[in-house]
Amino acid sequence: MNLARSISTVGGFTIASRLLGFVREILTASFLGAGPIADALIISIKLPSFFRRIFAEGAFNASFVPLFAGILAKDGKEEARAFGRQILTLLVGALLCLVLLVEVFLPTILPSLLPGFSATPERLLYVLEFTRITFPFIIFISLTALYSGVLNSINKFSIAASSPLIGNIIIVVIVSSLFVTALSPGYIFAWAITACGIVQWLWVWIPSYQQGFGLSLVWPCFDKNITHFFKILAPAAFGSGVVQINLLLGAFIASWLPAGAISYLNYADRLNQLPLSVIGVAVSTALLPILSRYIQSGDQEKAQQTQVQALELSMFLTLPAALALIFLAEPFIMVVFERGAFTSHDTAQTALTLQALACGLPAYVLIKVFSSSFFARQDTFTPVCTACAGIVVDIVLSLLLMGSLHQVGIAFATAAAAWVNAFWLGFVLWRRGYLLFDSRLKKFIARMILTCTGTVFLLKTLYLILAPLFLNGEIIRSFIVVGLVSLGLVGFIFLSHFIGALKFQELKFMFSVRA
Repeated sequence: MNLARSISTVGGFTIASRLLGFVREILTASFLGAGPIADALIISIKLPSFFRRIFAEGAFNASFVPLFAGILAKDGKEEARAFGRQILTLLVGALLCLVLLVEVFLPTILPSLLPGFSATPERLLYVLEFTRITFPFIIFISLTALYSGVLNSINKFSIAASSPLIGNIIIVVIVSSLFVTALSPGYIFAWAITACGIVQWLWVWIPSYQQGFGLSLVWPCFDKNITHFFKILAPAAFGSGVVQINLLLGAFIASWLPAGAISYLNYADRLNQLPLSVIGVAVSTALLPILSRYIQSGDQEKAQQTQVQALELSMFLTLPAALALIFLAEPFIMVVFERGAFTSHDTAQTALTLQALACGLPAYVLIKVFSSSFFARQDTFTPVCTACAGIVVDIVLSLLLMGSLHQVGIAFATAAAAWVNAFWLGFVLWRRGYLLFDSRLKKFIARMILTCTGTVFLLKTLYLILAPLFLNGEIIRSFIVVGLVSLGLVGFIFLSHFIGALKFQELKFMFSVRA
């Protein structure tokens, strides 16, 4: 299997969903700007997302899919269906209890969770009302994850992969069509989130039903398969919980910031997440099965070569994106978000936040690559430990910097924590002999530094020349930004070739040769 071709395939599916999600964020910025209502909406989406990583794509998915696929292959369709019914029953029961508890006790929980909002009761009231609308989303997105796992296990990958696209389309359609009504835009977005969850669930449930896996609720029975499921789920849930606790602590800290700061963090993160999701997720998704195959077969040499190739390719894809986000942050924000309720002041604050976040972009991708190496060796404990170290750094730096730098300090703390996590993962791999800094990798790093230096000089020169044209309207600005990105990318590729970091023929070889 060719790593580069696998990365490009997975990345193609991911980027389509992220681009539609990006349209959703543009609508949010245009209709709500960066203020109390936007802050409250973002928090109301983050709260169900806290549990999403445990009950949906994160821990649950990692535990359910391998077991379901194994039972289906070994014991047949009926046994797999019985296992699916048991899991569906337990999942629905747990989610209904969770949603009921949150809906009832939310007025008591919120002031403790977001103490900074207490100074502005308006924001707290909006969070309460929006969250009561959005929180049932966790039920439907968790069911979507279950049925997506079923479909993937029977090789119906495209249906599950298209589910996020459909969800984002639903949000865009609802918001665009109802904005002209008397309803507040914040409430429209909140109801659109829940509608998105319902549609995503139906999108995967109907094909599952047609394939004989509609499933139904049964009386729970803790047989060997269910017991095994929970044994796998426990460490995965702990790892997901660590990350989600960090996000909640981040919301706790950010609640003390002035109104709009949470929105600036959210908008900046959306731009930063675009290359991270496409590159990081694609690399880790493609790398894990290939690396696992080589390690299980005892071919350590090929495992090393594959890991080095993943490092080179991921950095080749990530570094130009990071440079563009850092040095063209303000033009990006201006073109994408500055319209309607989103002002020039919001652009300046979001751009500073984006620059701080983008400093950690290469580290985020390295974490994905290094973690895949541990997962391929069935070591889930080490990545959890390094994530905990990163959380400590994140919290300490956020508390130290938020007073003077506000949301920019929190963004910088997040980037610094990512570098601590990436460095520790790489160090442990090196100490265990799984990551070798051979002459090829050392040359690549040195030459990539020179390539990046040349690209920065090129971007700054082009921006100084073209900056006066930004006053000529939105369409001209958009063309200039596209031109800057295109010229910067072409310059990076040519510099990489002539300096020798990654030559044209090496790129062609990566994407054309089948292993």
